[in-house]
Amino acid sequence: MILGYDRQIAYLDRVMARGRLAHAYLFYGPDGAGMLSIAKAMAKALHCPARLETGSPDGDTVSKPIREAGDGCKICAAIDADTHPGVTLLDRAHSLTSKKEALRDIPIDDLREVKRRFSLAAAGDAWRVAIIHDADTMSRDAQVAFLKLLEEPGERALFLLTSDARESVAPTIASRAVAIGFLGGTNPAVDEAMRTAVQRALAAGIPEALALSEKIAGDRAGEAAVVSALVDDLRMRMHAAAMPRERYLLAARIARVLTIATLRETTNVNPRLALDVMLLENVGSAHPRANDNSEER
Repeated sequence: MILGYDRQIAYLDRVMARGRLAHAYLFYGPDGAGMLSIAKAMAKALHCPARLETGSPDGDTVSKPIREAGDGCKICAAIDADTHPGVTLLDRAHSLTSKKEALRDIPIDDLREVKRRFSLAAAGDAWRVAIIHDADTMSRDAQVAFLKLLEEPGERALFLLTSDARESVAPTIASRAVAIGFLGGTNPAVDEAMRTAVQRALAAGIPEALALSEKIAGDRAGEAAVVSALVDDLRMRMHAAAMPRERYLLAARIARVLTIATLRETTNVNPRLALDVMLLENVGSAHPRANDNSEER
């Protein structure tokens, strides 16, 4: 069972349901965050035969929601046991080519084996998934081989990488993967911290807003948290506004933020540019509670 991380999992469910999966995702967070479990749950959601029951009205097959995958069927059990032919787990303890029980790093021969497996024709519309756990432990030669594999991944090919930090993975690899941070789950304190960070940046001015954008851009979960914080803040101001025209203008700002967020999800718009626009258009408009010296009256 996967607990927490509602925002991250909701994002992954949306892109799977819309058929807009990227070829590579980088999950990063501390040990024990459950990233490997979530990666396997994604693989189950794409392979589980029960997904046929969730087909769209036009007859297309769509994936199950991640939390509903792994209901005990043989395919899900095989993925859990690392024996499913369409799902490859790769790390220092699960080498595809070495007979050693544990390795110092993930060797190039393992990436060559992944490339060989991905070159084979998949049955029907089946997905081929490679989970590279602790991706920062790939040898330098393995990294080069993986980059070549990313350049021509083929249809219905998905790479799921995990690491303790984005910065631990080679920049050439991290820049080609959609980064998703698993740093706080749905902890209310973490969500409140993001709201506070957004409010302070809007109240402080353009440099602070741009600094926040630079820090968050590229982390899909972080971007979603910024959007949520912006919308929450604008809604509070809209409900507190005394004049109808002010309420109308704030409602228009909410619509603008949501429109940019949708474009970010559905197109190749630059993530930094999208965040810049959302934040800069609202600089100086933070709700009064963003002021550290304000008091509830």
